[in-house]
Amino acid sequence: MASKVERSPGDEEVYVDRERADRRDILLKEIMHPAVSVTLDTPAREALQIMLENRISGVPVVDESGKLAGVVTDAILLDSAVPKYLKYLENLAFVTEEADRWVHYISECADKPVREVMADKVARMQVGHSDIEAAHKMVHDGVSSVVITENDKPVGIVTRLDLYAAIAGIE
Repeated sequence: MASKVERSPGDEEVYVDRERADRRDILLKEIMHPAVSVTLDTPAREALQIMLENRISGVPVVDESGKLAGVVTDAILLDSAVPKYLKYLENLAFVTEEADRWVHYISECADKPVREVMADKVARMQVGHSDIEAAHKMVHDGVSSVVITENDKPVGIVTRLDLYAAIAGIE
């Protein structure tokens, strides 16, 4: 029996044949990390601190009602802190260690609310799906994690490493 994998609005529908698996499906709720969320107005600096404390690379962003509004990752924060034109330069030797202006610029970026930098297109799945379905979604969407939701509210997050460990039988 094929089951539909939840898609973001505008994405194609994808079905996964769960009967073809020759092993027990591992449900996402068995391997997910509990969701640690931030609100739209949380400063980027605070979101980064939460990621560091929880040893995760991203956190779901929720609206006033607790529903998933986006995601902010370490890569998004770094991208928002580096001026656009610097991304095209091959050599940054002109930036001296005494460049207090750069430190000030990056510090200002850290004080922006996550609503200004977050991605609003989020790879998400309902809590009842399996590891195989999550792996398919990650590969299809080109992402490294999936936010697990229940009634549009984040309840957990599963990363590629979580999936690999579950498939390989590593706890």
